[in-house]
Amino acid sequence: MRKWLRWGAILGLVVLSGGVAVAWWALAASRAALDGDLTVSGLSAPASVHRDRLGVVTIDASNERDAMRALGFVHAQERFFEMDLMRRSAAGELSALFGPVALERDKQARMHRLRARVDADLAHMAGTQLATITAYAEGVDAGLAALRARPWPYLLLRTQPEPWRISDTALAGYALFFDLHDENNRRELSLWRIRQVVPDALYRLIAVNGSEWDAPLLGEPYGNAPLPGPEVLDLRTLPTPENDDDLRVINAHPLAAQTPREGSNFAEPLLPGSNNFAVAGALTADGRAIVANDMHLGLRAPNIWFRARLRYPDRRAPTGQVDVSGFTLPGVPAVIVGSNSHIAWGFTNAYGDWLDWYRVQYTDASHTRYATPDGDQPVRVSQERIVVKGAPDTLLAVRETRWGPIMAHDGDDGLALRWTAHQGGLNFDLGDFAHAADLDAALVIARGVGIPAQNLLIADASGRIAWQLLGRIPHRVGGCDPRAPLDPMAG
Repeated sequence: MRKWLRWGAILGLVVLSGGVAVAWWALAASRAALDGDLTVSGLSAPASVHRDRLGVVTIDASNERDAMRALGFVHAQERFFEMDLMRRSAAGELSALFGPVALERDKQARMHRLRARVDADLAHMAGTQLATITAYAEGVDAGLAALRARPWPYLLLRTQPEPWRISDTALAGYALFFDLHDENNRRELSLWRIRQVVPDALYRLIAVNGSEWDAPLLGEPYGNAPLPGPEVLDLRTLPTPENDDDLRVINAHPLAAQTPREGSNFAEPLLPGSNNFAVAGALTADGRAIVANDMHLGLRAPNIWFRARLRYPDRRAPTGQVDVSGFTLPGVPAVIVGSNSHIAWGFTNAYGDWLDWYRVQYTDASHTRYATPDGDQPVRVSQERIVVKGAPDTLLAVRETRWGPIMAHDGDDGLALRWTAHQGGLNFDLGDFAHAADLDAALVIARGVGIPAQNLLIADASGRIAWQLLGRIPHRVGGCDPRAPLDPMAG
């Protein structure tokens, strides 16, 4: 008996060791290739990838397309799963990886139909960068194929990674709109509803826009909200919930960190805040300007950014040679924040009003038509198919108007959401910073950049500095009240 137990234990250890060895091989095989020569289809000439002791990549190539093809290769080898999550989160396709647990999140994202919007407008979004984006996407697929095993998260999920499409680069860019905006405009809708049921003096306290501590570059601070006396607002006389379970705290921003209050079952939102500053050459030792930038996005593993340096000949660059370094975003063929030795630039998020609610007045009992200043229009209905791992596909009916998707209701009226992300708010002109010669050239490029609105801080080697609001900004006309859904039938 002891003999059988001993052999059984030995066999168990052998099986366990074999399992560990297989798992270790699978993990090792999914790591990026760090040494050697590889053949990458599509390169017009040899390109090199070097890493310093910190793992920061330097790519030397014969032209921009080859550099971006190599960057796509490197991104795929080191960050493909992160890239996959970004495109899927923007498109509402996480359920195909994670199953029913991600279905509600996908439904919310799918209301924006961003994959359909990208497919319909990709040529306009890509503009002159289409060839570069194509080379990058092909590099991504080459990098993924060159791995000896699929990235390890797919082993755990028991799924296969899908190829990278050109449109996926746009979706990776759109993922930042979700990170930096309140894509469902919850705060504005909540404040409007609060406004209808509380005294005006209380609403002004809740909806205050700033304080005396603000330091605007243009205009004056809003100042502190005046505190009304008890003769104007007596909180003791207002109705209150019967118990704390009825309380619901508004999450003021999608990036807000939820920190539970001790002894309570609800949380207050803490707003994030990036920072940057610039010092003009008049105040530095050698006359060159300095830009410092700290972008406060949510903590992730791995980090959202990927440091890289790209060097290649380009006649558009001041010396005929691009040498740009900084942070890239895996999924996008560009240095997002960095320096090209002639200029340096950085961003902080611009908090503004990038979304509006529009009142939809139905003109029939079945809510299939609505009123517009140009006459009745049909509500467009799109059936979005959501693939769910381990469960049947789910169909989601998205009802759209000329102003955007209907995402809320007020009595018999619908509320349609209009968002800069729906209005061609994305392009890839940011990559042109790589060959800007000076501050003036960079500001010309900045005026055409389409990204989530940002505070751009920029400086050049001659010592000049500038600030500019970057990205698509809504142009509103008429008597728009930002505190309430807009009524297009009222002009």
